[in-house]
Amino acid sequence: MAPLPPEGLGAVATLSLMMLFLGPIEEFGWRGVAQPILQRHMAPFWAGAIIGTIWGIRHLPAFFLSSTVFAGWNFFPFLVGNITLAILVTPLFNASRGSLLWPMLFHWQLILPVWPDAQPYDTWILVAVAAVVVWWNRDTLLRHDGAPPHVVTDVVPGGGRMEQ
Repeated sequence: MAPLPPEGLGAVATLSLMMLFLGPIEEFGWRGVAQPILQRHMAPFWAGAIIGTIWGIRHLPAFFLSSTVFAGWNFFPFLVGNITLAILVTPLFNASRGSLLWPMLFHWQLILPVWPDAQPYDTWILVAVAAVVVWWNRDTLLRHDGAPPHVVTDVVPGGGRMEQ
């Protein structure tokens, strides 16, 4: 995907709206289900790293399709980037007490058509930012204690939570 489609601002707006429903919907699975379940068994940092690994590997088939943007990319930096992004979104998710709004907005801004795709420096910038975020949040990211957020499916109609 090009940073700005030649069709103009209307195409950018339309594509941005479409992307609002494409990538952020994944967060129901990644953060709504997988993150809380993994955090019941390990520190949030490791839960994010596992999710990022699965998230990256899930895209692997696209690297073998010539009609996709991934075809010209190197998989390893993409995988490292996915792991890094999943680690970065973990403190957002946990600080919001399991709300999916911030992870969904984070995911959406990543895939907006105004950002150039697969720049060589992206992964290294993200790794540096993640290192600072992990260090800053080391007390909550590197320790497995406290109650993890509830799984999205734990919420019952009427605003209550199911007993576990």
